[in-house]
Amino acid sequence: MKNNTFAALLVLLAGPVSAQEFEPIGEIRVTFQGEELVFETQATEIDGETMLSATVGTMGGSPGLPLVNTLQITGVRAVDGRTAGTLFLTRIFDEHPQDGTASIIWQDDSVSYAPNLSTPPMWEMNPDQRSNVTYEVDSYYFDGETGTIQARFTAEVCRVDRPGYDADPTDCHEISGSFETQLHKEPE
Repeated sequence: MKNNTFAALLVLLAGPVSAQEFEPIGEIRVTFQGEELVFETQATEIDGETMLSATVGTMGGSPGLPLVNTLQITGVRAVDGRTAGTLFLTRIFDEHPQDGTASIIWQDDSVSYAPNLSTPPMWEMNPDQRSNVTYEVDSYYFDGETGTIQARFTAEVCRVDRPGYDADPTDCHEISGSFETQLHKEPE
């Protein structure tokens, strides 16, 4: 997703949520530290452009950089009309998201969880073990513009108390879940 598009979506997700502003396009069910959490993937209009929190895009393709697909899903949990958590899922793949791409060029797949975007802690991938996330795809369809995915994931995330710092590898917990959402092509 373009950085400015993604940043605009995050700013909106951090603010108050109302039914008129966002349209749910999917759901993520998560278990973390013994708590069951439900997040929505969403779509909204900003200045006439549709912003989506579940996209498929591409990276690379120039000499020395292989072309890969990137699945980016952001789920939002709302309580009493306010954002009460944001979950970020990323999967890098060649032809199908069941077959991930591990490369020294591209960052490995990731899972991050922010109970509150404006105040720590956040939970991010273990900096010593970035490849500890698995995705199991039950169904995937994408025609180049729109599609759907149903999948499960498991990862280990570690506590981050200060933005910009590495996660603490001594305070880590498993996060697991499943998701089903519509997908859209990442805006160019």
